[in-house]
Amino acid sequence: MHVLSVLLLVAGFEATFATVCPVGSHRYGKACYFVIKELKSWYKVQQICAASHASLAVPNSSEEQTFIWELLQREFYPDGLGNGAWIGCNDINQDGVWNCPLRGGETNAYQNWGEGNPSNQYSGADCALIGDRAGGIWWNQYCNNHRYATCELAIIDYDPLFCLQIGSSGRITSPCLTDNHVLMELQAQGLVSCGKACLSHPKCSSFNLKDQGQGKMVCQLNDLALQNAATEDVVEMENCYGLDL
Repeated sequence: MHVLSVLLLVAGFEATFATVCPVGSHRYGKACYFVIKELKSWYKVQQICAASHASLAVPNSSEEQTFIWELLQREFYPDGLGNGAWIGCNDINQDGVWNCPLRGGETNAYQNWGEGNPSNQYSGADCALIGDRAGGIWWNQYCNNHRYATCELAIIDYDPLFCLQIGSSGRITSPCLTDNHVLMELQAQGLVSCGKACLSHPKCSSFNLKDQGQGKMVCQLNDLALQNAATEDVVEMENCYGLDL
């Protein structure tokens, strides 16, 4: 197909889109998560997370708790977590006053303590972990104990600039992923709603937005980034916009 010109489309989104998570990490919402699979103290895993510009993960909802718990179960299958994995909550500064710092300096209101926890029975048991039972309930232990951990890296937002081509028919064309990589398909009102749907899906790396005319648009969430796609995974279609997160 002959290309007449190139159109630069600046997406003035209500929400910004995110860089791809580093290799070996897993995206959920607006953060990337990676597991420390060596047994370390709470203080040491803090340092390891910080070295990657991340912090110890703090679940701030039941959904995020489930995501982290399931991630840990996959990473340590079939043996399990053993004695658990550290999270960012602690009462180091004042016994009984638990601090669960979130990205941006806010404090977490969500808790998933097991029965009888956090316990102040032993002085110095100031650090929290996700346990290996009952969906990952929390309990507190001595910070110098050696456990696994999960780090949480905030996704860096940016304002995307997309290049779309105008084909010989005068219509916009763009590379889109084939249907082999579609996670789910839904109706959309435009780039903003389709992009938000992809951003909220933990396995979505790109999306196709297909304009079917008469105000009807189909949003396809993809499990592969366009920049990583092989030639056979991509098709150039009129009125289809393929965009990476």
